[in-house]
Amino acid sequence: MLQGKKILLGITGGIACYKAAELARLLVKAEADVRVVMTKAAAEFIAPLTLQTLTSHPVHTHLFDLDEESEIGHIKLAQGVDLVVVAPATANCLGKTAAGIADDLLTTILSATSAPVLFARR
Repeated sequence: MLQGKKILLGITGGIACYKAAELARLLVKAEADVRVVMTKAAAEFIAPLTLQTLTSHPVHTHLFDLDEESEIGHIKLAQGVDLVVVAPATANCLGKTAAGIADDLLTTILSATSAPVLFARR
């Protein structure tokens, strides 16, 4: 069912973000093409290298990455996916998204995507 689907996994900085590694592993096992975006706070809980190893793709963490933004990377990430999953979805991320605040890579992608977005709190 997920074979070949492009899924963007957004990871926010809650203690539950350690579960995102297992979610990424399961999505890859289901043959989805998984890309990961982590907030700065999420990277304090789990190393981006862990997710890069599980998905075989670089992990995106910064909105103003010169290499990525030379090609308007956040728009490419937002438009090239079938589904965006935010797990865990912290109250901070939910509040920013609801208010239209886009001040980091993940919230910018959420405001720019036309793909369905699934927020998982736990």
